[in-house]
Amino acid sequence: MKKQDYLIFFLLVALLFAWPGVYQKFFAEDAPPPLPRPEAEAVESVSDAPAGDAAVVSAGEPAAIAASTPAAPVTPAAETMEPEGEATLITLTNQHLRLVVSTRGGVITEATLIQYRESLPRDSEPVRLDFTDKPALAYTGLTGFSEPQIFEVAADETPERVTLVRRSSEGMILRREIALDDHYMVTIRDTFINESGEALNLSAHQIRTGPIGQESAHSDMVGMIDMGVDSLPPAGGVENWGKRIPGEFKTIRDEERLPRLPETITFRPTRKPADWVSAKNKYFVQILMPDGDGADWIEIFARREIGPAELAGARVKNAEVAAVAASLGFNSQTLGPGDAFTRTFEYYVGPKNFAILSSLSHGRDGAMGFEENAYLDFLVVPAAKILLRLLNFIHDHVWANYGVAIILLTLIVRIVFWPITHKGTESMRRMASVQPLMAEIREKYKDNPQKMQQAMMALYKEHKINPLGGCLPMLVQIPVFFALFVVLRISIELRFAEFLWISDLSAPERLIEFGFAIPLLGWDALNILPLLMTATMILQMKLSPTAGDPAQQKIMMIMMPAMMLFFLYNFASGLALYWTTQNVLMIVQQLLYKQRKKNEAPATA
Repeated sequence: MKKQDYLIFFLLVALLFAWPGVYQKFFAEDAPPPLPRPEAEAVESVSDAPAGDAAVVSAGEPAAIAASTPAAPVTPAAETMEPEGEATLITLTNQHLRLVVSTRGGVITEATLIQYRESLPRDSEPVRLDFTDKPALAYTGLTGFSEPQIFEVAADETPERVTLVRRSSEGMILRREIALDDHYMVTIRDTFINESGEALNLSAHQIRTGPIGQESAHSDMVGMIDMGVDSLPPAGGVENWGKRIPGEFKTIRDEERLPRLPETITFRPTRKPADWVSAKNKYFVQILMPDGDGADWIEIFARREIGPAELAGARVKNAEVAAVAASLGFNSQTLGPGDAFTRTFEYYVGPKNFAILSSLSHGRDGAMGFEENAYLDFLVVPAAKILLRLLNFIHDHVWANYGVAIILLTLIVRIVFWPITHKGTESMRRMASVQPLMAEIREKYKDNPQKMQQAMMALYKEHKINPLGGCLPMLVQIPVFFALFVVLRISIELRFAEFLWISDLSAPERLIEFGFAIPLLGWDALNILPLLMTATMILQMKLSPTAGDPAQQKIMMIMMPAMMLFFLYNFASGLALYWTTQNVLMIVQQLLYKQRKKNEAPATA
């Protein structure tokens, strides 16, 4: 083997080990240039002091956003009301969602997803999104209704509906109706009525989602965007802002000439209006959509983690985002005496379930995040949606276990691509069979490259060989692999799904905790499937027909499985299950080819 081949191999191995650090340094904060800061506005929060300019940052104050935390036991009452100082807490509930509405500001302070448990143990409490510090559906900047004042409760309260009313000192009435449907959708109907004797102005204002933090049961993956904000401009095409948020901490620090990264930031990422905005983590999402022509702008709020080292005085370079929220902004308008104006919002707060989100209008399934972590997204995203629907169909109608569903899905994919892989394997087999003849041609015409090429093409034609036939099946299947990678990584259906010894197909197996991390690799637990995947991959490569330099084939037989083991060791076990199943099916296919090869005569000149 040539010296440069060894050099390339060792460089690739070094890059594998160095990749997390390289990504964090050069790619994690890659973002478009920031837009000009919005002009100063008098913005007031339901629970916070006035914030001044819309993009001014709280650099050293306590965090204003709370991430999702495990729930305390919640009594499933339909009309439970508890005192909160001068305020009252009203619980709205159905079989999927429980909301706590506070009469202080007429906002939602808590959302509990009854069907989803917080952590792996079966007796874990349900997922609870805590909005206490930054309530959802709170108005900011709206004169008379941004103060944390008490709303009156109308008489039509039911387990799924409540109406709150408040009159401002100027004579403007806000009547807010909050209603649950049968699943995760909340409808908010805000009616403004001018009962004064003169025209009143509804100042430019915003309404926000609650904050959402990292999904606590699963750790982050380097280079993957799980938490962020999305918006849909009227022209279409969901815009994902998750990658931009960490870099905004640096941008605002530099603009404000702050001594360190601010703890919380607020910024407007675009000048475009929006049909809806979402705030999400890996598995759960809030989507706020107004009726009519949508909102005039959006705004993003983010809080970063403050670690022990920074508390001890260390200076950090990169922001680790802990929680995000989003707002929809509306321009001012005037109501004459006796006039009324109604705006309706649809507020989805629930799982990133593709079947549910794809049933909603205005492309709200874009909040799934297929595009954010997909290469060749024009091919991968449609494939991912098809594969996810097929996976769920298999689970719901064939076998109610997602591990089995992944195996059957892999089998279906192999069957679909069988004609292509069959032709590719046949081409590689023929190529391998004529290697002695190719060596003779290279030796005979080593001083005449043109003649060598002509002889090679004649050999290919005589033996019906496509020189690119072995590569084509791999190229065609790359978008499918990326699509399956996306599907198996973000599908909430795999969250805590069990299969054989695996307790959670959306996470690594972690059968045995080492109590230490292996140097360089960082592995701190035993995962069986990635090891089995590597072993089957080596066996499959040994059985595959090969052409070219045998030394290079041997090095590839080591390098490729090592790369896949490195990349997939701490990935979701569902992905390792798919890859292992695919290797086993390819081994069966190669054994069939081997049996056929025994009955064929070798190629002759």
